[in-house]
Amino acid sequence: MRQFKVMRALIVLVLFLTACSNQPAATSPTPTPSPTAVATTAAPSPTPTTSPSPSPITLPSIAQLSAPSGTVVWALVAGTRLFRSSDRGDTWTERSLPTGLANIEVSFASDTNGLLLSTGTAAAQCQTQTVTIWRTTDGAGTWQQLAPAGIADARCKGRLASADTTHAFFTASTPSDPVMVYRSSDGGLTWQASGPLAGRSAAVYNMPGRPRAFGAIVLLDATPAGQSRAVFRSQDSGATFGLESAAPLVEAPVAFVTQMRWLQLGPPGSSQETTDGGASWHAFTTDYSQAAPIAPDIVFGDASVGYATVRGAIQRTTDGGAHWTTIKTPGT
Repeated sequence: MRQFKVMRALIVLVLFLTACSNQPAATSPTPTPSPTAVATTAAPSPTPTTSPSPSPITLPSIAQLSAPSGTVVWALVAGTRLFRSSDRGDTWTERSLPTGLANIEVSFASDTNGLLLSTGTAAAQCQTQTVTIWRTTDGAGTWQQLAPAGIADARCKGRLASADTTHAFFTASTPSDPVMVYRSSDGGLTWQASGPLAGRSAAVYNMPGRPRAFGAIVLLDATPAGQSRAVFRSQDSGATFGLESAAPLVEAPVAFVTQMRWLQLGPPGSSQETTDGGASWHAFTTDYSQAAPIAPDIVFGDASVGYATVRGAIQRTTDGGAHWTTIKTPGT
């Protein structure tokens, strides 16, 4: 009987141990998974858009130049696009212009300060023409329209010239009336008229060049149609002008290199020079040449560096006009 009880106890123990071994091991509660972060692809940013590059300007065209120094030169090409160079025209940077303007000229006193003159449609025979004037002080990054005082509607306007940041000039004329010169001494805000230009004869000097200032001395060439060209000089910053010299070449404009040295570039073998302010002229040897049968427009930035342009093509001299090389017209 005792053996039977022992056997039964052993069986119960075995069954208990077996049951325990079949229980799953205790596990920590499975943490609730956090929501899976789904990588999203952001909508692509719009491709940056740029204004299409302007079409290249085709020559022949026009290039109006302004050279405030021996290194800086500005070019208004085709009357619609403005460029600046700080290395004598080797490289160019395009700058801004006010929009919606026509018939414009620019002139700069430095690499930052300049004026812009825009003219309206002229009445018959240039009897009247309105004008607007703009100014920049940040290198043509922005322009401010001025409200200039003192400018009459009479006569056609042009030939803008900035002498420095405060002094500027432009001419006014008609086919039958002599040239008058407008001058400003406050950066273009107010203007006074000088003239009309009068020579020693009854000739009407109605075809002006561009004024050039050397301090208080202002020089300007003008000619009656088909007659001898003359140089007028002002010694009082443009308040009054007197006839200074007759130039030898009728068709060639006078380029004022310095106050006393002037050039006229004509057909090969005909160029002229004065080194005494027009008291005497003599032949000048130069390799300048051009194909177009029209007079060049010439500007000098200093006594050595100058530029000549005809129908948009540009040539440069670095030795006072003796030798010339062609440089690329910006925008072409």
